[in-house]
Amino acid sequence: MSAQGKAEQEFQQEYEKAIERIRTMPDGAVGWVLKFLQTELEALTPTEWTLVAFEVAAFVDETGDRYGGMVAPESGWSVEGVPHAKNYQTIPSRKEAQDIQATVLEQLELYWHEGYTAFTFPQMTLVVVSPGSFSDETGTIFVSAKRKAKEFEYRFVHLLAQSGDYIRRCPECAKIYLAIRRDQVYCHPRCQNRVAARKWREAQKTGERKESLHGKKSGKG
Repeated sequence: MSAQGKAEQEFQQEYEKAIERIRTMPDGAVGWVLKFLQTELEALTPTEWTLVAFEVAAFVDETGDRYGGMVAPESGWSVEGVPHAKNYQTIPSRKEAQDIQATVLEQLELYWHEGYTAFTFPQMTLVVVSPGSFSDETGTIFVSAKRKAKEFEYRFVHLLAQSGDYIRRCPECAKIYLAIRRDQVYCHPRCQNRVAARKWREAQKTGERKESLHGKKSGKG
């Protein structure tokens, strides 16, 4: 096998591994996105970053059938520091991943506070295939993305529309998590118990202060 062929094979193997990692997350693609949003990208080693970069790229394809239909990219990611990846233009740069993080987190905050959010896609075109055309894709809406990062955001929009009510930020530890119940407030019983214990201690102190003041008043009488 030629060096080019071997590089392509290795690239495809890593890409498939990334898709499998997303699929096997406890909450699937939603769980992976929440983990990605809370990853400190600058702190990753080159090896760790390469794994995340493959996952960012794989998320777009892994969620394609379920979130937002088909996509026809006009150009790929800009590639930095990933061996052989420049031949395929499918791995994001760290800067692109940071921009995605910032955009999605900003829109999540608005969603949590206002109950709605709006994404704009100046680098994206929707392409409709005529329902009556003799094509395997009749009646399909394609997305033509000039930048791959915009396709990521587009996938997230559809994911948010289906799972947004259950994507929450824990008021105790600030972790972003996927709730399993509509009335769930905290990410884990540990946080709930911590809050309950703190409230109990505060109530105890308040009660002791009241008793102390009452005792002083009684003594004066």
